Amino acid sequence: EERRVRLARRQKLLAEVSQRTAMRGLADALAEEHRSVILAQRSRELLRAYGGKPGVGDGADLEQTSRFAAALGALASDADQAVVDASAQARWEMETLGKAQSRKEGQSERLQSAWADRRALKQRREAAFDPHTASPRLARNVQGSQDNSGEGPKPSSIPALKRNAE
Repeated sequence: EERRVRLARRQKLLAEVSQRTAMRGLADALAEEHRSVILAQRSRELLRAYGGKPGVGDGADLEQTSRFAAALGALASDADQAVVDASAQARWEMETLGKAQSRKEGQSERLQSAWADRRALKQRREAAFDPHTASPRLARNVQGSQDNSGEGPKPSSIPALKRNAE
């Protein structure tokens, strides 16, 4: 029973570590999703602000402005995809966290059960050695061994010696 309790403690500890790891993973995924949303919003705002300016200058300036606007558009698109990816990662982490929490709860129940079994076994052992709650035969044996005060059994009480003496 003691070994079962130690095993249940270890398994519960591993389940707690797994739960903490899943919580950290979920927090990271949600933070990444938030950063990606902000990046997508800012890049779209820059694209609108930069694309709305009147084109003053020569063709090279216009080409550069066009390239910059295309890069901002690509950045916004990449940030949108990062939001989708981070959202999927967050869903997966939430499932993992749910499984880890269920495992932890199961391990906690197993540990409680192991402790209860150990207490019950200890109580049964203590009851077996208690002359007041033990069976009358055990109580007589315990009292009989106390009455002899270490002298050992009397020859008349040993059946083989009793027969030989007659």
